[in-house]
Amino acid sequence: MRLRAFGGVVFDAAAVVAFTNRADYAQAIVWATVDAGNTIVVPSTVLAAARTHIPADRLDILAVLVGLPHTVVPAFDRTVHPAGEPGGACSAADAAGHVTREAVARTWPCLTSRPRRLRQIDPRVIVDRLP
Repeated sequence: MRLRAFGGVVFDAAAVVAFTNRADYAQAIVWATVDAGNTIVVPSTVLAAARTHIPADRLDILAVLVGLPHTVVPAFDRTVHPAGEPGGACSAADAAGHVTREAVARTWPCLTSRPRRLRQIDPRVIVDRLP
């Protein structure tokens, strides 16, 4: 019996927006990941951040991405930095930090348009830059 390794990709907000705008590269990554039986991770903070940039007429495309059986939406874990401690308050960096943490923890690439920002958070992050 041959064992199959599972893998996947982590999407940041730019990748989610690119997918809903039907950008070829983001679409290809999603469908190749699905065809391979791998996982797409869209952190909840990323989903919230991306939603603010997606017009109402493209929400059905977002629903397709989130509704795929291969898509996982991990919640933001406040226990890492409880409110009142450094890093505990919600900030613009939450989504970037969340996506970086998910990608590094899984050793999966993050589809992003801002690799420099993610590498500032954690240089171990593997990035797949959007064209």
